[in-house]
Amino acid sequence: MIYRIFMPDSIAFEYWDDEGNQYDAVPEGEIVSDRPYTEAQAMSALRLVRNQKLADCDYTQLPDVGLDAQTVAAWQTYRQALRDITDGLIWNVTTWPAKP
Repeated sequence: MIYRIFMPDSIAFEYWDDEGNQYDAVPEGEIVSDRPYTEAQAMSALRLVRNQKLADCDYTQLPDVGLDAQTVAAWQTYRQALRDITDGLIWNVTTWPAKP
């Protein structure tokens, strides 16, 4: 699936896929879906998903979780990457960090 996204700054459309790859034109045979999100709407949706991902792994930071220090540190790194996801983000493309 290719997403056509209107970019108000350049008054043009950009084409992106689910993997975060940008295209100059729609590849032949691909289905195109319009994404009329504004930047604010997209960032709000991203934060909702990010917050759920953080909540899903909150338990990894509890003192009695039973994980070794290396695993806890890996989860801390993952959780920090989630918090930092909006830094320098192209607002219409998100590559989520991999869970440890």
